[in-house]
Amino acid sequence: MAKRNTTAPAKGKMTAAKAAEATKAVPAKAADDAKPKLSLMKAAVAVLEESGEALNTKQMIELAKQKGLWTPGEGKTPEQTLYSAIAREIKAKGETARFKMVSKGHFKLASR
Repeated sequence: MAKRNTTAPAKGKMTAAKAAEATKAVPAKAADDAKPKLSLMKAAVAVLEESGEALNTKQMIELAKQKGLWTPGEGKTPEQTLYSAIAREIKAKGETARFKMVSKGHFKLASR
């Protein structure tokens, strides 16, 4: 019979070093991160509410970034992502959608 190594932790057990690492405090957010960022769709709604006019997705994204409502992620084409999300919402929800297409590529809030 083979001798069992008693110095190695058993499978599935956490070592003391890993346990200490897992319980370390998470650093506090910076002051500029205190304001929560909105999703791209919610930022688009906020921008359209404030502007009161129809905008294309590139304009919506630029205004959302300027106002600090939304920060771009890793994606290369946020304009296309926003356009697709708005189009999907309009198709899925119909009359109850938050957005309304007024001309090709230009949207306004349906409530206005």
